Amino acid sequence: MFIKITPRTKGGKTYYYAELVEAYRQEGKNKHRRILYLGSVDEVIAARLKIAFSKDFDSFTNIEKVVLGSAVCYGDFYLINNIFEQVAMFETFQRGFTPVDKHTTVETALNCIKAMIFQRIIQPGSKLALTEWMDDTPIRYFFDHGQQHPDLETIYRSLEVLCANFSLVEQSLCHWAEHCFEQNMQELYYDITSSYFEGRRCIIAEYGYSRDHRRDREQIVIGLVTTLDGFPIKCDIHPGSTADKTTVTGVVEDLLKRYPIKEFVFVGDRGMLTGRNLEAIRKLKQRYVMALPRAWSKKLLKNDPIDENQMQEIADHLYAKFLPEVEGERYLLCLNTEKRTDDTKYRNHCLKSIEEQLTKLSAGLGTTNSHVATRDEAMKRVGVILKSNRSGKYFGVKTRDSASNPLGFELEFSIKIKAVNSDRRLDGTFVIQTNQLTYDGAKLVNIYKNLNRVETAFWIIKNDLDIRPMYHWKDVRVKGHVYLCVLAYFVISVIEYLSKKKGMRLSARKILRFLGELKLIQIELPGGERRFSLTALGKDHQRILNMLGIKKVALPRVV
Repeated sequence: MFIKITPRTKGGKTYYYAELVEAYRQEGKNKHRRILYLGSVDEVIAARLKIAFSKDFDSFTNIEKVVLGSAVCYGDFYLINNIFEQVAMFETFQRGFTPVDKHTTVETALNCIKAMIFQRIIQPGSKLALTEWMDDTPIRYFFDHGQQHPDLETIYRSLEVLCANFSLVEQSLCHWAEHCFEQNMQELYYDITSSYFEGRRCIIAEYGYSRDHRRDREQIVIGLVTTLDGFPIKCDIHPGSTADKTTVTGVVEDLLKRYPIKEFVFVGDRGMLTGRNLEAIRKLKQRYVMALPRAWSKKLLKNDPIDENQMQEIADHLYAKFLPEVEGERYLLCLNTEKRTDDTKYRNHCLKSIEEQLTKLSAGLGTTNSHVATRDEAMKRVGVILKSNRSGKYFGVKTRDSASNPLGFELEFSIKIKAVNSDRRLDGTFVIQTNQLTYDGAKLVNIYKNLNRVETAFWIIKNDLDIRPMYHWKDVRVKGHVYLCVLAYFVISVIEYLSKKKGMRLSARKILRFLGELKLIQIELPGGERRFSLTALGKDHQRILNMLGIKKVALPRVV
């Protein structure tokens, strides 16, 4: 016998009716025979009745017969896995991936990739740390066919599988972004960053301009294309000495060749604007929006007045006006009056700092506390001071003979007032160049400002997902590690997108931390049977889950 609960909805409200029934078979079919009708009950009474008439009732009433096993964080894992299922991520990879060696099947590699994404989002660490961490997580319940935790070498080989199949991953990311999360491919945003290495064995790691301010480390350069809402759809990896301007043409050509995109506006930073890149984009019949390098802006604005009273107000403290077109190219001068004040104040601070250091150095020459004995040593000290900040370029410094100084010379310096005034005139300004003729000033400014979506992506990948430090030295494993971080960032982007769409003012990190409070408890019944239960689900937890499209948190299958 057991309790059967029948829900019925009347007038928008659900009522529950309970009855005690027994099961029997008739003509090969399972049927129920009512023994006692209990009438209308609420959800709590219904649950208690089911427990009271359960065959395990004695286990529930005698706590000493029940063994409570491990309790692990579950809500955050469940949300991430729900996103996997929303886009059918691993089903897609299972159909399209090809193995790279006989030691690792695609199915095994995908389980490893799934585990690495969980780790990268929830508790970033090394691959060795992953093998130790998995035992304290519910990851195994999300593996296909109940596979056991993989060993370290299998995890490493799975990075190679991901690297070999990342072309399919990129196209899938683009498809999911467009069709599952309503991303418009009309404007695509591109930027690059660098990431340094520990060790010197990686073949593609080289010294170059470090965005991490680690010139003492070899690095790789990472290029990322995202949509307006920050969804990553393409990732390229280059040697560490690669300049950002040399990557643009290949990115645009690849987007048109491998993606279902026929026309788009390429949005890039000022370091990518070169004559060669513009000509390549024009030949491919595409549009672009990029900012001019400062040197180009200075030449273009040489004779143009910069006055917010003669410009259109785009937003608070932000003004813009179109400059004369040149051969179909449009130029939009933008002025941020708040940044103008900050730029001027910062320059004056830097000028004062350098002037004080040079004055101190000059006054100390020939004294007992000075460590300078020759003109060459003095000018080396000057060079260090001038390189301490960007305002060093405004100073002219030389030595001149002096009979009054024991060293026979003294320092003489001056500020290049004309250069300072020339640059001060451009404080708070930037110029946008485009061949898109239909956008007005406000649209162009908003598009260019949205380029910070890629910068935000890099910040999350470097800080929340801890892409560094990288110890891999095989190029395929290095690339696999970066691609893994891009996949993890895609999951973060989905959570952020759903949160924003539902009006939640919560970051993905806060949502995951909050849902991590929901624990999975393993219960061992007296007969050896294993069951699972969840800790109490609060109203706030359920509200967040509902907003993310999760009505109920399902328990793992008992295996």
